[in-house]
Amino acid sequence: MSNTLAEVEACELIEKLMAHALRVFAEYGLSGKNAMPGVGLSAEDFVFDLLREYLVGRIKTKDLSYLYTALRNDIIDKLKSASHKTTDHMPPLPQGDRATEKPECLDDFPSRGVRPDDYLCEESYKLRVRRSVADKPDLRDVVEAVFDLDLEKPGEIADALNTTAKDIYARNRKLRLRLVGQGIAEVPDEK
Repeated sequence: MSNTLAEVEACELIEKLMAHALRVFAEYGLSGKNAMPGVGLSAEDFVFDLLREYLVGRIKTKDLSYLYTALRNDIIDKLKSASHKTTDHMPPLPQGDRATEKPECLDDFPSRGVRPDDYLCEESYKLRVRRSVADKPDLRDVVEAVFDLDLEKPGEIADALNTTAKDIYARNRKLRLRLVGQGIAEVPDEK
């Protein structure tokens, strides 16, 4: 005998659907309390999404086995999604003893962004730029012209360094690549 939604009270229905969702999650090695990586939905989210579909009239069938199948298919569809397949779960902090084991965690990835103190402290920024070009005399000359002589235009810098503006443009490109490579500057977004 098939149970219909009219025969099952709301709380009991939610419990049954939740138990089924947890079973499906377990079948695929997921914990029902945690969100599915890359998708951000927990077993509870799948259950309430299904109930919402029923309440707004998108699901017309009142058969409980149909709801189980729909719930299972929703979970499997999300498991097959590109966002789930391409997402790697990494804990934000290292777990265990880092000396004996090397688990990947978010702390292991270097930040590519410009340090916040460089935005706030111009002297810190200038010091890092100077250190970055200390071994490159042609770039060091440009940096000194900008920082020490307050020159901004390539023509002015070229006059101060007894070279051409075209050479200054080339040096600026090299300087920019060096600063981006060392994480001192960012590549601007192309719009």
